[in-house]
Amino acid sequence: MDPLDSLDSLRHLLRFHPLIDNHAHNLLQRDAAQDYDTYPLEAITSEAHGRALPNAQSTLPLLRAINQLGELYGTPCVTWAEVQDAHAHCVRQDYDGLIRRSLTGTHALLLDDLLSDDDVASFAWHDRFTGAATKRIVRIEAVAASLIGQLMSTERRPGESVWSQFRQQFLDVLSSAMDDANVVGFKSVICYRTGLDVDPHSGDEALLTASLHRTLDSGTRSTGYRVEDKPLNDWLVQQTLKLITLKKKGGVVKPLQFHTGLGDNDINLVTANPAYLQPLIALYPDADIVLLHSAYPYTRQAGYLASVYPNVYLDLGEVFPMVSREAQETIIRQSLEITPASRLLWSTDGHFHPETFWLANKQFRQALEKVLIDYVQHNDYNISQAKAVAADILFHNSNRLYQLKLNAQYTPAAVGSPLAKRPEMALSSDPLDAFLRQNPDIQYVWMQWVDYTATLRVRMFPIDEFTRIARKQRRVGISLAVFWMLQDDSMTQDGSTTGQFYLEPDLTSLYRNGAMPTPATPSATVMSFWRSETDEPLENCPRTALQTVVEQLHRNHQIDVLCGFEIEVVFLKPTIDQQTGQITQYSPATTNHSWSQVTSETRRLVPLLEEVCRTLASMGIHLQQFHAESSPGQRPFAARQVVAAVAEQHGLRATLHPRPLPDGAGNAAHAHISINPSTQEGSFLAGILNHYPSILAFTLSQDASYQRVCSGMWTGSEWVAWGFQNRETPIRKISPGHWEVKSMDGLANPYLAMAALLAGGLIGLEARSPLTVQECTIDAATLTAPERSALGITTPLPKSLAASLAALDKDQALRSLLGPHLVQNYSAVKHAEMARLQAMPETERRMWLLERY
Repeated sequence: MDPLDSLDSLRHLLRFHPLIDNHAHNLLQRDAAQDYDTYPLEAITSEAHGRALPNAQSTLPLLRAINQLGELYGTPCVTWAEVQDAHAHCVRQDYDGLIRRSLTGTHALLLDDLLSDDDVASFAWHDRFTGAATKRIVRIEAVAASLIGQLMSTERRPGESVWSQFRQQFLDVLSSAMDDANVVGFKSVICYRTGLDVDPHSGDEALLTASLHRTLDSGTRSTGYRVEDKPLNDWLVQQTLKLITLKKKGGVVKPLQFHTGLGDNDINLVTANPAYLQPLIALYPDADIVLLHSAYPYTRQAGYLASVYPNVYLDLGEVFPMVSREAQETIIRQSLEITPASRLLWSTDGHFHPETFWLANKQFRQALEKVLIDYVQHNDYNISQAKAVAADILFHNSNRLYQLKLNAQYTPAAVGSPLAKRPEMALSSDPLDAFLRQNPDIQYVWMQWVDYTATLRVRMFPIDEFTRIARKQRRVGISLAVFWMLQDDSMTQDGSTTGQFYLEPDLTSLYRNGAMPTPATPSATVMSFWRSETDEPLENCPRTALQTVVEQLHRNHQIDVLCGFEIEVVFLKPTIDQQTGQITQYSPATTNHSWSQVTSETRRLVPLLEEVCRTLASMGIHLQQFHAESSPGQRPFAARQVVAAVAEQHGLRATLHPRPLPDGAGNAAHAHISINPSTQEGSFLAGILNHYPSILAFTLSQDASYQRVCSGMWTGSEWVAWGFQNRETPIRKISPGHWEVKSMDGLANPYLAMAALLAGGLIGLEARSPLTVQECTIDAATLTAPERSALGITTPLPKSLAASLAALDKDQALRSLLGPHLVQNYSAVKHAEMARLQAMPETERRMWLLERY
């Protein structure tokens, strides 16, 4: 038998596959975590409150928790008092460590963030403990209560009723949440308030007005308002489902979660039965509905609904660790009786104390393992089927339903492998943990960012310090002077050295350094975002600018973007003055050269190219091809730094200079952009073309770049145009929704360049711009003015950086979308840089750029 298709492999998956917690709540801040009067620890296994809660200490779930928690704390616990002492010690000594251990294996949290007072942490704070960003679940009754409180302190317009104002504000908040990328769903606690026997149809205005007034009379601005009047509560659910249905037609899927079953003494146990929701479910077949908390003790009823209605999902949370081991196993068996495994989700309902997450995850994995192995041994499932069921429940079903698009790696353990011997190595889905498992020898990490001059800046940290930075246990401050800094560290006239921003590593970009001269200490590189004093994204950050535009394309138009680059370099041989040791000039590494040919001379570079290929492959970057372009010594590659490092080891200089040799075609960094779906490609392309002169300020960011804006070089020629497979247009269409942008080179900041291109496309989509420029099948520069005009080709490409910056200065739409402060600072830097370079003699200017790019 294949060792990966054994019961041991099933056990390994059940214990260590990363999970998505599709319903949880905020953790407490450190000080509040020791306040047992306000946040009693007994609540980790009981829904009891007040005088009934001390009785929990004699329940089987709590006694079982005592026996298990010693493993979490690292010290045996026999009594509840010992658990409380161990908890307090862990909170005082290393609260973050306690949380991290409790969330081991949790790749993502979806938080119902009702708990928003000062005692609990914000939803984004939880990111430091998981492999993916935390997402929000918006509780609709909490939204309504907040709006009612605001209504009582605001004036209404003449003729406007309290009901009409509340109705509009509630719908506005729902719509805003629908457009918020951090919100992935909604939740209703109508089960607690008026029961699950929800009227599927809206009441009339008079009935709803009266219901709202009764709610207003039930509280005060100081005490708050509890939304628990049936017509109003039913209306909140109805409107949420209507909006969910409407948005789903546009591709936006955000489910509505319902609390069902198990709850405290505030709940009506009879109307907590999800069977009451059947008429509502049937009326909104396109709205995805999640029945939370295993619907215990109505698990079978909930499972039946999930089996006969394709829009219903059953969540298996909260009963872990609230009920006994046997009850947990029974709940899983009842859930699997007729419910499709593709409709089952996992959650902890974790809240306040880290132990709620740890116990829930531990006990659920144990119960699921017991049930699935029993089914395999009785031939109900084969091992492959059981593994698929487990992975779906733990991760894939939530990933699909909430459109999270996550990719958590799970490494199966073969018999005799290190993972089989140390299964804890496979548990964490945190990207840093995963990287360090694969690269245990890494000692330093280089945190990098690209400034407005396309200069790569770097800070280096020992791995322990970098781990603290990645875990948000310390911050790295960088002077705001970077916003106005040139390549030689001088600043523009209006620059300031006051203030700082903070680097935040993007762990998805973490990779091992390749091509380092031996015996270099093993190191890694990671790209960074710029964050503010309050840990908010900075408008001035190039990576944030690109991320913002990409998110707007997805949120507003349901368009996903894929970008890629052709990296071109020229290999040069340095000439060194024997007396000074200084480089005096560069010459081509080869001279006998032609396009896509290996000559007797260029064959000498093949070992270098193969070394580059091997180095990139060792880093997980696989080349599709490399070949000679139309300039001596040139090759396009996927990773600039590796190429440069390998070339240096061979005594050569790999340059990105657009025209390092006056008689050569030079270098580019052609960008490929694909949008999916491509149904709106006309407006997207029209937007890019309409703003192309301004975009060039980012894609051709040096005067040297404009030496290639000419006809006859296959570099895009001289007019704003496009053509199918036409290499003498600045935009070459390759297939529906896929274009190559030729007006870009290696001197550009790639984040700003792509942000500007995509922003142009977004502007076209927002304006529904028609594509008035027709396809050009030849070099537009060879056409007469009337011939170009007939094709709608009327705009020449700028011939200098000054001309592109002037166009950018007038382009208010593009400036607004990219961020006016970013554009202002970028323009100031480019003007200062341009003045400095233009003051140099041509030979000195060429050497200056060759030494830096």
